[in-house]
Amino acid sequence: MKQAIFIIFLCLCFSHSAFALVIEFKQTALVDGVTITLGDIADFDEDTELSKTLATQTVAQAPSPGQQAELFSRSIIKYFEPRISPDTIITWRGAEKVTVSRNSISVSSSQILEIITAFLVANTDKLPEADIRFIAAEKPLPFLVPPGEMNWEVIPSSPGIVKSTRFSIIFKVDGRVRKNMSVRGRLEILAPVVVATTQLPKGTILTRQNIATSIKDLTTLRTPGQNIDELLGKKIKRTYKAGQVISLSQVEFPPLVRKGELVRIIVNTGKLFITATGIARNDGKINQTIRVQNTNSRKIVYCRVAAPGIVEVAL
Repeated sequence: MKQAIFIIFLCLCFSHSAFALVIEFKQTALVDGVTITLGDIADFDEDTELSKTLATQTVAQAPSPGQQAELFSRSIIKYFEPRISPDTIITWRGAEKVTVSRNSISVSSSQILEIITAFLVANTDKLPEADIRFIAAEKPLPFLVPPGEMNWEVIPSSPGIVKSTRFSIIFKVDGRVRKNMSVRGRLEILAPVVVATTQLPKGTILTRQNIATSIKDLTTLRTPGQNIDELLGKKIKRTYKAGQVISLSQVEFPPLVRKGELVRIIVNTGKLFITATGIARNDGKINQTIRVQNTNSRKIVYCRVAAPGIVEVAL
């Protein structure tokens, strides 16, 4: 259809006058788009309606980004000659073969890893205070995308990020997805944790003489203690060897709320904030759910222990 319109246009506009036009093929050409036009691979000696029209005509599909294609001028001339009015005189000159390269943006292996690092930095509020880095299982392969405004989206395999073993990256150019890749690996989160300085039998009371801090990878640990002051005076529920990390789950913490204690009940949904007074019907440690009786309504509600004397309604 486009070719038919092109032929009719040339016949109507240029059949009554003789035109002399020189078209010279280049030896090399660089294109951005998916097609190659005559204007991409040749120069015109005059800026006329005819030259402008010819310049927009597609002669071939462009190679992939970063790749090359060779076009032969004789084939292009053979295609155009029967489609141009006999009254139009065109002199074809230049290279017999045009090497066309497709422009591209190169994304290297180091850039891919830097994108993941930048994602971690931008999400520090979701990560523990520590020295955090991503260790790739293998070096990601570099790739090319078409030129344009490039942006990307990073998606960790775990919503909490810390346990992620893969990061997916979606690359877009001018809003169109051009590359979707995954980089496998693991996070290394180095931070100080509390360790036993000597063998500690079950039931030992923790003191500054038998515990200290040491740098460990948090991703390999469960509920590690990180604050010495929080553990001082507490009793351990198991035996620890020297150098072992003290786990909070194996330390006896006194309840923050005791049965019969008057507590403050908080209801916080973001849009709604209400407080009330209640009586704890169970002992409760941090984050434990206990039964609390509202002093006004006398109703029992289930609440999470948030701090000494403060509970939150579990919605």
